Amino acid sequence: MVAVMPGADPFLFQTPGSDTACLLLHGFTATPQEMRRLGNFLHSCGFSLSCPLLAGHGTDVRDLAATTWQDWQQSAYDGWLALSQAHKHVFTIGLSLGGALALYQASQVPLSGLVAMATPLLLDPRLLWLARAVKRWIPYRKKGPSNMHDPEALAARVAYDREPTSSSEQVLLFFRELWERLPEVTAPVLLMHSCHDQSVKPDTMPRIYGRLGSVDRQMVWLENSGHIVTEDYDRMSVYRAIRAFCEQRT
Repeated sequence: MVAVMPGADPFLFQTPGSDTACLLLHGFTATPQEMRRLGNFLHSCGFSLSCPLLAGHGTDVRDLAATTWQDWQQSAYDGWLALSQAHKHVFTIGLSLGGALALYQASQVPLSGLVAMATPLLLDPRLLWLARAVKRWIPYRKKGPSNMHDPEALAARVAYDREPTSSSEQVLLFFRELWERLPEVTAPVLLMHSCHDQSVKPDTMPRIYGRLGSVDRQMVWLENSGHIVTEDYDRMSVYRAIRAFCEQRT
């Protein structure tokens, strides 16, 4: 068994008597670390929750290179299945790629609602062609600086410092599939995005919003964060908005 990076462990918090649970999904090349403070907050509010380690993440970047987007989706599905067997209400809450996985999951299984934060959705076919060409010659590429405003949160971040180009191809294939499924999402949806996100263009959120089949849907703009909104300066506003969203739909 490959060892998990320090601080990258998945987590599970059970609240006796609670009929509501939250499934937290982290982002691409990241780990549950970026969702742990949110998890602590939601648990203090009385929710049960779990945050799995997506396939290929939190160990060695070569493990990520060996996975497909279906493997990441399966990690999310397994997390939902475990919570749904013990709780009446399940909300899936994802950041970045985790937000995209949450939206995809909502097209597959019944959810009481979902939250998608800083969610990317790149559909340019030229990028897919480029990823397929580059992976033959450059198997890994160095990641740029993380788009976070809070220096303490940035210093505590646990994630890979490079990404497999084959995995970039998988992300783009997944986005193509997700785009087709968005009209099938009918569960309540809360979308959140920072106006200053340099990793995912802010105009992505309205595009997702307009494609959804949900009647109950809303967008929240954040003003003081970069891409990792669960850890940046707006985090308490994010946490409270998620709590209110879940409580109002149970």
